[in-house]
Amino acid sequence: MDQLDDEILSMFIEDSSEHLANIETALMDMERHGADIDEELVNTVFRAAHSIKGGAGFLNLNNIRDLSHKLESLLHLIRSREVVPDTRVINQLLTGFDRLLSLVVAGPASDGQDISQLLDSLSGLTTEHLTTEQRAQATAQTPIRLPGGEVIFEEDELTLRQGTSGGKNLYLVEYDLIHDVQARGKTPLDVINTMESSGLIIDCRMELAAVGDLDAPPVNRIPFYVLYASIVEPDIIGYLFALDVSRIHPVALDLPDVQAAPPPASPQASPTPEPAAASVAFGPWQLSLGAQQAVLALRPGETPDAATAREALLQALSQGLPATLDWNAPQSCDLAMLQVLLAAARTFAGQGLSLVQSTAPPDAVAATARRAGITPEALADAGLPGDLLAVG
Repeated sequence: MDQLDDEILSMFIEDSSEHLANIETALMDMERHGADIDEELVNTVFRAAHSIKGGAGFLNLNNIRDLSHKLESLLHLIRSREVVPDTRVINQLLTGFDRLLSLVVAGPASDGQDISQLLDSLSGLTTEHLTTEQRAQATAQTPIRLPGGEVIFEEDELTLRQGTSGGKNLYLVEYDLIHDVQARGKTPLDVINTMESSGLIIDCRMELAAVGDLDAPPVNRIPFYVLYASIVEPDIIGYLFALDVSRIHPVALDLPDVQAAPPPASPQASPTPEPAAASVAFGPWQLSLGAQQAVLALRPGETPDAATAREALLQALSQGLPATLDWNAPQSCDLAMLQVLLAAARTFAGQGLSLVQSTAPPDAVAATARRAGITPEALADAGLPGDLLAVG
């Protein structure tokens, strides 16, 4: 830990504590919903565990990383309706998140605590709900290599399947903390937060061994590797990371097909599925689901949010509906939001569905596109409509 920036550690502790501030209330609400899962609520809790896991992975806080990963795995099964959040499950999650908060507050000293019993309890509860095939996946390790053959990560097949669900692509991304992060006035946590807004960080680590020693030729780089899953297609992924594409490596997974476990029966469950809600809130967005079309509208006066826009558009895709985006003239728009729009346009088209905008994109959207160099020619080269962002 001597080589880590104290400011970054302080930021991690502060951000993680904020993520955990209202977890108990959210978990109790999840228990009240039972089998009638509130997806937005579960996603909020899942993102808290996942975000903390990413920061802990960078900082080499192993206990925090491992506990976050166990919580995340159980929450993934709830989110996919393979586990009902009953009293027993919620009590285990409450215990896990309570201990996670104490570890976060302890910072580097957290790795001196024994959490093996808690990890075993969470693993046992998760394993109960896996099929025989999924249990085998949970122990089968898959190496993730650089093009030259160097193994950067070893991940279990179940984690990879969960991370790439929903048609996500998998990438191994090489950052240099000196030139790609510090020189741009950012921190690694900034990078992690930006990536999380448009996808899922499965794993990350800093490679301090690469700095070499004084007797060797100067290296002048500190690698930071990220294993990342996103719906963004390989030919436009460079826009998201602001990196040379030579350092963004698509990972092809050759995992055998396995039948997923069926959702558990619930005595309260209706014998017929409930129809999709006519209108669902996603942060500043309102998604209206009609019989033939979905409309995603930014509420007046709100700022576009990439993460919630992505969730809403994925919801429309899951219903097999074409979508219309209504911007409602925001005053600002960041690049992460534009990346989601580009990715969504490609994904909708790939499924034979239309994604249109009710009016020309507002000035804030076009201005962000111009600053990023997203020209009509660049869009066309990526196989997207040149007028998608109305840039001149």
